[in-house]
Amino acid sequence: MSVTRSGVGMWAIAAADFGAELELVELPEPTAAPGQLKVRLFAASVNPFDRKVVNGMLRGSGEHRFPLVPGTDGAGEVVGSGERIFGTFFHHPVGLGTYAEYVTVPAGNALAPLPEDLDPAVAAALPTAGMTALQLVESLGSAQSVLIIGPNGGVGSFAVQIARAAGKRVIPVGRGDSLVEADALIDLVSNDRSSFEANARYAPLAFNTNYVSSDSAQNFGMKGSRETLVRLASMVQAGDLDVPIARRVPLREATDVFAGHGPGKTVIIM
Repeated sequence: MSVTRSGVGMWAIAAADFGAELELVELPEPTAAPGQLKVRLFAASVNPFDRKVVNGMLRGSGEHRFPLVPGTDGAGEVVGSGERIFGTFFHHPVGLGTYAEYVTVPAGNALAPLPEDLDPAVAAALPTAGMTALQLVESLGSAQSVLIIGPNGGVGSFAVQIARAAGKRVIPVGRGDSLVEADALIDLVSNDRSSFEANARYAPLAFNTNYVSSDSAQNFGMKGSRETLVRLASMVQAGDLDVPIARRVPLREATDVFAGHGPGKTVIIM
């Protein structure tokens, strides 16, 4: 069924309630509050976190706005100044995300200039997955070999490339594959403590991104920064980092972006 814009507003992909299916909706353009930027988005990338937010993962952590527009990563142009930026756009209330033509973002978020020669879709796919992967690999220190469980997703594919570029021997491990011993382990898959601990026995240094370990030092959380985004963009420009975009979807056709479509990133094009 086609949807026709009825007046002044913007298109967005949103959920009417926790756990609801995504729908194409028309919403008022957001207004930037003091300390915020209003951005006309060129592209937004899809992360597993976005689905978790729609399913209610953060329902106890603060106000949510419905229809809930997911999305934390994007690239676009600041309304008024014309500055091209990319980075992380998450803020409260939850639900004012990047699956939309316009978004507001706190000026203090992890944001960086969008180089003229960098495809906005590529830039939009970098922030969360790229910063997580880069910081994970740097946390390995002098470890020479690393098991990466879940190497085909956004974080995993970045981590494989960055670790190899750092001179480490990478052992990619898919679901159900046998593990071998290594100096370090990056587990991007395990969602429960017993599974992670079973994997962590294969390496003296282990990290997971799902916060399932009883050891807080093993629960890895990304810390976004402008500097890290600039580094990632420079790596892409130099040809040292390939951004695995599996699917580019026009915004008006993006209601199924949470469905699995193989390895690589899904990017919504505005």
